[in-house]
Amino acid sequence: AAIGAEIESANLGWVHLDASKPDTRAWITGNLPSIAPPIVDALLAEETRPRATPHGAGLMVILRGINTNAGAEPEDMVSIRLWLDPERIVSMRIRRINAVQDIEARIRAGTGPADAGAFLATLAEQLTAGIEPVIGALDDESDALEERLALAADPDMRRPIASVRHRTVQLRRHIAPQREALATIRSTPPPWLHDADRTRIAETLDRLTRMIEDLDSIRERTQILKDEVSNALAEQLNRNMYVLSVIAALFLPLGFLTGLLGVNVAGIPGAETPGAFWAFSGLLALIVAAQIWLFRRMRWF
Repeated sequence: AAIGAEIESANLGWVHLDASKPDTRAWITGNLPSIAPPIVDALLAEETRPRATPHGAGLMVILRGINTNAGAEPEDMVSIRLWLDPERIVSMRIRRINAVQDIEARIRAGTGPADAGAFLATLAEQLTAGIEPVIGALDDESDALEERLALAADPDMRRPIASVRHRTVQLRRHIAPQREALATIRSTPPPWLHDADRTRIAETLDRLTRMIEDLDSIRERTQILKDEVSNALAEQLNRNMYVLSVIAALFLPLGFLTGLLGVNVAGIPGAETPGAFWAFSGLLALIVAAQIWLFRRMRWF
């Protein structure tokens, strides 16, 4: 109750809550009556997407950051839900997020944000800074795959290519609406957001735009890699089928002749002639030589 009273006072206060706790809604309803019920519902929703929604003098913001929790994939981004107005900052999370802990450490050290606008700008910067190394790692993986493909096409490359592409799509799915949320804040800022904070948010928005362009580039590169691997494998298969077809064409007349002379009926030519086998073998060799000459003349190989 003391915390709620302090947050509801005219002094700026920040409370960070765990949205997964069953009593969080009751605590907010009982201690923070200034937050409208629709805002509470949005903050506690199980599934969220990045967005910014003005409501009266306040601003509801939902952003996402890299998932650094043990056993989690970085591209499975975690959400941070915020309600900000001139007197209070209410943040919620379901899974731990490093950016919030960084801001807490800054505040304890006396170098943290001094108002709600600075808090929002700092949080957006921290979240964006955490995304950049992940995109850089995806770019490095794409470079390594391109170098590997330049040496030789390998069927085993399809799995890592699909992995990079899948992670790229996941990241973009979260980052694109986050860019739109910050663009909304920049275009229609609340009156308590100072010019310096607007500038910081605009710079963060520009960084997010470059990240999305990088993700689009990685996605296009992996698609090209996938197509090149598929084309190389198809070409290899066609080459093998071509070789088998030429071999089959060479042995087709030979099979016909040996099958014809191998029937178990009377009157087979040469059955009683000494040396007929060697003469027949020589004939088959001449046929093969003639076929090879004909195929080369026809440029089949």
